[in-house]
Amino acid sequence: VFASWTIEHRCKEFLTLLMFLVTGVFGVFVSLDLFFLFLFYEIAVLPMYLLIGVWGTGPKEYSAMKLTLYLILGSAFVLTGILVLQHLVPSQTLDLSELSKGTALPIETQRLLFLAFYVGFGVLAGIWPFHTWSPDGHASAPTAVSMLHAGVLMKLGAYGVLRMCVGVLPEAARELMPLVAAIAVINIVYGAFSAMGQKDLKYVIAYSSVSHMGVVMLGIAGMNAISINGAVYQMFSHGIMTGLFFA
Repeated sequence: VFASWTIEHRCKEFLTLLMFLVTGVFGVFVSLDLFFLFLFYEIAVLPMYLLIGVWGTGPKEYSAMKLTLYLILGSAFVLTGILVLQHLVPSQTLDLSELSKGTALPIETQRLLFLAFYVGFGVLAGIWPFHTWSPDGHASAPTAVSMLHAGVLMKLGAYGVLRMCVGVLPEAARELMPLVAAIAVINIVYGAFSAMGQKDLKYVIAYSSVSHMGVVMLGIAGMNAISINGAVYQMFSHGIMTGLFFA
């Protein structure tokens, strides 16, 4: 909000949408029911379209539409995974604390669910090759939106992977984490080299975010207490650091 003090055009609507975005973020982190988690996830994603499309700079309509289409595609995977999971578990529950105790699903089904959640949440976390919306979105967004987008929104994707892929489907996670680790390494190297080649400062920070989210995913792929703690610390430090960079 402090970073938005230069905004004069339709300031009230801007701050209203900003508050909606923050509400969605808080909602995702505190939801213990998959229906509410998905609902708040969408509330966090959708204001981005207007915030970039109306108050952004540069090719803002293109960036806003690209971002929204990518994230809605990811949401479709997440929603499909949630509905299939509810249909298949014996208790038909959407309660995360119940699901985290074990789902007793066949491993083939778990693998498919894992991939659906990984791709769905991973699009928001900027995994390669679904990361291209992120630099465009960062560069065209107004300052406050860039800060929230890079600092907080991308963490929702990593949080979703941690919560659903590792928490609810641990057997499939043990099998498929080498794939996640390989993609994370591509993210780290590709994001870093792309950042070095940029002329626009916002693009430099945006591509470095893609690289840093690869570090987070690599930590999650380690599947042990130290690496997952490391991933969470990296999310926290990257959130503060990137927000300050954009400011």
